[in-house]
Order: sequence, then structure tokens, then C-alpha cells
Amino acid sequence: MYLVFCYGTLRSGESNHAVIKEATLIESFSWTNGQLYDTRDGYPALIQNEDATVYGEVYEVDDQLLEKINLLEGYQEGRDYNLYEQVMQIIESNRGSYEAITYMMRKPEKRFMEIPDGDWVTYRNRKG
Repeated sequence: MYLVFCYGTLRSGESNHAVIKEATLIESFSWTNGQLYDTRDGYPALIQNEDATVYGEVYEVDDQLLEKINLLEGYQEGRDYNLYEQVMQIIESNRGSYEAITYMMRKPEKRFMEIPDGDWVTYRNRKG
């Protein structure tokens, strides 16, 4: 079993949540270091940044669900360039901390827009 930090379209109520609907929700409110961006393609990107915070959910997934997430995130182990890379990241919550797989992009593209509050759901709902 694996812990995965979901900060974008995999979150509850979001467009790709069906991919992990059978996963076990461990934390519905959690956060980690990073800067969140709107890719302008309907999903966010998390970029490494120790001075910013990104909010999301933590799920426990099995091998099959992790493979589905990898496909969605454009990640393949050993490939030179993935859309996202798997990074083990410390995730905080009101009940403690976890080490979880987090999907990160290496750097933002010029067209990306910074999401200042680090919360994809709040940003998307505000955007309408």
C-alpha cells in the first residue's frame, strides 16, 4: 500500500476523482511545501518550493490504483522525461504528518498562472 497526496483533479468532487474512488481517504485536509500553478489545461502543477504551501488530501492506494494514477499523471518509472515526477514528500495534517507520493513538475511553463493560496479547489470554484 502507498500513501498519495492529491492536490488537484484527483481530490474529492474533482474531475478525475473517479480514478481513485475506491482508495481509502486518510486525510481530507492536509498540506505540504510547494507552489501550485494553473497549467491552463484544466489541472494544476505542483513545483518544489519551501516557502509556499499546497493543500490537498491523502489517500491510501494499492498497486493497481497507483498504476492508474501514474497513467493519469504521465509518469513512467525510468523514463527520461515525465509530465510529473514522483517525489516522496512530508505531508502535514491536524492529526500528524505522513510521507506520501506527490506528483511534481520540474518547473513551471511561462503560460502557467500561480495559485497564491495553494488550493486548487478553492481557486477553481472562485474562478467559476
